[in-house]
Amino acid sequence: MWLKNRFVQKLGGGWLESFALRTWSNLQFTSLSARKDPEVISLMRGIHAEKRSLLSAFEQYIVYSLAKAQSKKYEGAFAEVGVYKGASAKLMCEVKGDKPLLLFDTFEGLPEAASQDREVHRKGQYAYGLENVQEYLRKYDNVQYYKGLFPDSAVGVPVQTYAFAHFDVDLYEGTLACLEYFYPKMVRGGLMLSHDYSLLAGVEQAFTEFFVDKPEEVIDLPTTQCLVFKL
Repeated sequence: MWLKNRFVQKLGGGWLESFALRTWSNLQFTSLSARKDPEVISLMRGIHAEKRSLLSAFEQYIVYSLAKAQSKKYEGAFAEVGVYKGASAKLMCEVKGDKPLLLFDTFEGLPEAASQDREVHRKGQYAYGLENVQEYLRKYDNVQYYKGLFPDSAVGVPVQTYAFAHFDVDLYEGTLACLEYFYPKMVRGGLMLSHDYSLLAGVEQAFTEFFVDKPEEVIDLPTTQCLVFKL
């Protein structure tokens, strides 16, 4: 896995990562524009123009299309752990209908990494304030914010089931915490989607370890993402 090297991953959070994503996404937007709903592509282009997203255009489209499908067919809330500037949350807001969307983030950047993360990230990376995200998503109803280190930030969250959960936490311990928390709460057919699975070793290791004794398969997507459908 040639992407799993410290040079590529150390770009995270800097101008070079942002520039590379915008360049790569512009090519992807050209492809998507030829065959997808122009209103959806316009929405995603706008998010990229605001420099809020660290997902490629294809990754944005996967979040949007899967969230849309889950909102139509399954009961249960939506959730995201690792909100950053609210880009993927906005995509989910556009399609969730009246479902609650629970957003979890420290809003102060990444915590300390574990040894499984191979010294890729630094503490405090990807920091962005809660108030800024709330302002960005102010027009959407039924969006709930939980500030703090997950899963401690979920203490007091009402017991409920989930139809869609999106993880973008970058680190081994955070990813494992997401799986341990959400897996038993997913409805049958519910979907867990994670960013950085094929890019960050700690994220992949968390999925591999967690699902070693589970009936579900981890589906490796052609982007950096993976997904799991709850059986």
